[in-house]
Amino acid sequence: MKKSVSCLVLLLSILVLVGCNARPTLHIVNWGDYMDPDLIAQFEAEYHCKVNEKIATSNEAIASVLEASASPYDLAVPSEYMVQKLIDLGLVSPIDFSRLEHWENVTVFPELEALYTPMGIGDYVVPYAWGTIGILYNTQNHPEIGTLIAEEGWGALFDHTQQYNVGMYDSSRDAVAAALLYLGYSVNSEDVGQLALAEQALISGRFSWGEDLLRTSVISGNLDMALVYSGDFLSEYYLAEADGITIGFDYGVPEAGTNVWMDAFVLCSSSKNADLAYKFIDFFLQADHALPNYDYIGYAPCYTEYFQTMVTDYGYDLPVFDPYPQAAVRQMYVYGSDTRSQRVTQILANAKDED
Repeated sequence: MKKSVSCLVLLLSILVLVGCNARPTLHIVNWGDYMDPDLIAQFEAEYHCKVNEKIATSNEAIASVLEASASPYDLAVPSEYMVQKLIDLGLVSPIDFSRLEHWENVTVFPELEALYTPMGIGDYVVPYAWGTIGILYNTQNHPEIGTLIAEEGWGALFDHTQQYNVGMYDSSRDAVAAALLYLGYSVNSEDVGQLALAEQALISGRFSWGEDLLRTSVISGNLDMALVYSGDFLSEYYLAEADGITIGFDYGVPEAGTNVWMDAFVLCSSSKNADLAYKFIDFFLQADHALPNYDYIGYAPCYTEYFQTMVTDYGYDLPVFDPYPQAAVRQMYVYGSDTRSQRVTQILANAKDED
């Protein structure tokens, strides 16, 4: 009898283990801290699956992961210019929007759609979040920097590195774009002379190079200002506000022009779980999930309905929450030529070597 019971327990244990191992796994390449983990856990429970999230630190890293042989990935969240490259490489598939139940309930910002549609990526993306690059600065130590940004635009970042401790984002795309904007050129310039001048501007500046830690360095006062993404400021601002902490930092976007970036869901060509991938995208399109997720990440929704709700119901009423304010000049990155991409990468390496 005891032997029969033991066998039964063993059999049940094996069945449980087999059941656990049989759960489908959704493989995603994403940026760090870019989705509410509680919502991911809710999706796993609802669809009896496992979400394996690979964290990448750059668009180039996302591409490298997807290019690897036998890539298991189903979804990725790259930026608009990298989607162009992924399409060229055959690493992403067109989206079947009819498989997204909640797609009909949302409206992409017309200004945003007008930026990315000419890039030829519209059939491959489900927009996730968008924003700008700008200048985060410490108002407790140097409140005058806000005036500098208003008067000098990008010159506030490049012309005062002797006077202030300035951080520069360790991203070839963003650093070179900021330098080109400073010089009055397009963020997508392929002109050899203009790129050389951008390189010199980055070399001449005495920059501290970093990524996500730039924002905490500015807030703590170790840096006076730095190039950051709009969401870096917004997430820190609303966290400080919720915790009742004195807010001693602000964010400026030069009106002479800046970059508008967009991150989006793409379906990987290597996907073995397309059905689950579509369910995941649709889960984050649903209002009950999308709104708390945008509140978690602090970035602006790409959809007019959710943006308005974030402003009116969640208190995201700061002017910089809108990536495309009236009368502003905004440019979106394109991938450009491989020669240009290699040159931009080299510019960053040269600038960092000089520092």
